[in-house]
Amino acid sequence: MTVAAASPAPPRRTADTVRRVLGEALRLTRPVEARISPDGRHVATAAATPHGARLVLTPAAASPDGAPHGPGPGAPAAERHTPRWLPDSRTLLHVAEPPGGGPARLDALDTGDGTVRTLAQLPGAVEELHVCDDGREALALCAADGAERDGMHLGLPVRLGPAPAPERFAPGLGARTLHHVDLADGRRTEVSPPGLTVWNAAWRGGTLAVATVGEDPLPGGYYEARLARLDLAARTATTLYTPAGQLAAPSLSPDLRTAAVVEGISIVSGRPVTVDLTTGAVGRPAGTEDATWLHHAADGTLWYAGWDTHGSRVGHAGPEPRVLWRDTVTLGGPAFQPALSLSADGRLAATVLDAPGRAPETVLAPTSGPGAWQWRPVTALNPDPGPGLAALTTEETRWHAPDGTEVHGLLMYAGPRAAGPRPLALLVHGGPAWLWSAGYAPGDVLGLAPALAAAGHLVLLANPRGSSGRGLDHARAVVGDVGGGDLDDLLAGVRHLTAAGLADPDRTAVLGHSYGGHAAALLAGRTDAFRAAVVVSAPTDWLSFTHTSNIGGGYDRAYALGDPTTPAGREALLARSAVLAAGGRGTPTLLLHGEADRVTPVGQAHELYRSLVRAGRAPAELYVYPGEGHEFTDPDHLLDAAARAADWLDTHLGGPAPDPAHPAAPTTPPRAAPEDDFPRESSGAARPSPYRNAREHPAAPGPARAGRRRAARRGAAAPVRRPAAGRDRRAAARPVGRRLRPAPAGPGRPGPYPARRAWRHP
Repeated sequence: MTVAAASPAPPRRTADTVRRVLGEALRLTRPVEARISPDGRHVATAAATPHGARLVLTPAAASPDGAPHGPGPGAPAAERHTPRWLPDSRTLLHVAEPPGGGPARLDALDTGDGTVRTLAQLPGAVEELHVCDDGREALALCAADGAERDGMHLGLPVRLGPAPAPERFAPGLGARTLHHVDLADGRRTEVSPPGLTVWNAAWRGGTLAVATVGEDPLPGGYYEARLARLDLAARTATTLYTPAGQLAAPSLSPDLRTAAVVEGISIVSGRPVTVDLTTGAVGRPAGTEDATWLHHAADGTLWYAGWDTHGSRVGHAGPEPRVLWRDTVTLGGPAFQPALSLSADGRLAATVLDAPGRAPETVLAPTSGPGAWQWRPVTALNPDPGPGLAALTTEETRWHAPDGTEVHGLLMYAGPRAAGPRPLALLVHGGPAWLWSAGYAPGDVLGLAPALAAAGHLVLLANPRGSSGRGLDHARAVVGDVGGGDLDDLLAGVRHLTAAGLADPDRTAVLGHSYGGHAAALLAGRTDAFRAAVVVSAPTDWLSFTHTSNIGGGYDRAYALGDPTTPAGREALLARSAVLAAGGRGTPTLLLHGEADRVTPVGQAHELYRSLVRAGRAPAELYVYPGEGHEFTDPDHLLDAAARAADWLDTHLGGPAPDPAHPAAPTTPPRAAPEDDFPRESSGAARPSPYRNAREHPAAPGPARAGRRRAARRGAAAPVRRPAAGRDRRAAARPVGRRLRPAPAGPGRPGPYPARRAWRHP
């Protein structure tokens, strides 16, 4: 009997390139937070390295005093982060986490000689650290052992030691509480109101604080948090403001008369709200959108930083709002969103900046004068970031949805722009109130964007309605319409690039993480627009999600998905679920999920996988990674998952992409995508459920931060404008955009930056 020779293994050039370029991104040192000393002479950076979190101290300028000293050789081993300068501009308060686990410490570093002393032990993971104006006290927001975290922060519980066996679940466990520390003697006192979870706080010393609080300690409770005035001595709370959405980034004025907070949706960026602490009057300063950080200056000015389409913005909020600086770059801060640190006189600002062609570094700029807002790097953490990342081009693009909504996105590719039509990878971010911002190595969806671009794909990073960056109305446009108009926006982007001759309609894939994975699964199930899909850590069944996710009951209410307590609400939840998506002929779908994810529990992946296998319309595979949460953080797991995604695209898009450096000329003109590839009805129309009722049913962020070593490896919302009637729709098919290059120095632009030298969602 003759035995046929085994077929040779298919080429893995795409997977090899993906692993190589993603490896470059994993080797980056990522500055997470920058803090300038009150006197403006030194900058402290909390940096996430492949080996853990550390502090990097640099002079703000050439100084006769020389560089500040980091922890000396006698300092106990620890991962150090969350730097806070005392008023003497020499002592740096920070959080130290023992390498073997256990409660965090509050340490003080003398930057003059490098000595470190421990002030207090803290009863949990420190998520915020505040220093009073006179430098005598500190206030720490601590998450207790076992406290749940949201999807933007790994979806894993806080662990100060080994997980208990059995693990106990009961109401009230895992709260976040405030702890006062006297810096003179290290005495620590819990000062939170009993029975309340504190999500964010603002404090300048004494017994008055303002905070976002709620009764439910689960991340789902964050979606119903309110702004309260806290009396830290009496441990009481008085409600100041109950929002229509979610709150974050509170600030308190130096005279303790005014509080401000950002009101938004889900992963919060939004509009400032002010409260007069004497009268209780609530103000809503107009003209400021997508703020993520607020700060009251000594003169009463309310500063903000936030998103601006694909970039970032800094300005003043208030009766006369003013934009001070904006550019298509990504600013970073302790919540993985734009934030600044200002010197005591407000003349210097420090932050973290990265952009296309620029690896992330800490930067500094004057806030006034002839050199205002010309960012200058003060760290050189990534002097040689790698050739794969450095060779990519990022370009802005835009198109119009069928209803006329203008949609914005970024394109990433390698080689000449005219090398198309290329295989297209549409990557959908989580949230949905998040965004693709212009950065060096965007990290959502397994960090696949730069890796697939380097392998020859045209990568579309779309910001459909529901995304941040274009005002709160745009971010709220999906409320009650999840999986509706946002899917139309994404499909229109594919049509746009196909009609422009840049994308090959026969080699198009959709990939998404968290809410983006939900969108990818819906597109794969409802349409025939894609030849492959990759779904990562996604909610796939909204009915089971609302009862099993740690953000369930909050997230689904925020987005008006459906009320699980009513028959109509249950039907609405099912109609929006990918496990019941129908309309297409079947798309090969790869599912990747973390076994320990508590935001989108792994059962969500099993449900979708089994529904696809039972339908039998297309291949489906599921890989579950042990120990991983909502985001993959183990480098081996991340590289393995990315390589499997690349192989899946090779298999179902027809082999590896052409070498972008030597593209083969197309032998036939590119064809437009056939109309049958897209749903003939709006993707927002509710699909009828095949089940008569829920009984027959076969059964995505709060402000808490994860440990820097794991969370910082990731890398990392104006009214909708509609065209006038009769607008020439041919304009939507033209390639519209501008290439993003390292920006030259100049007013309102980043300043000197080493060429090609030297980061952050559900």
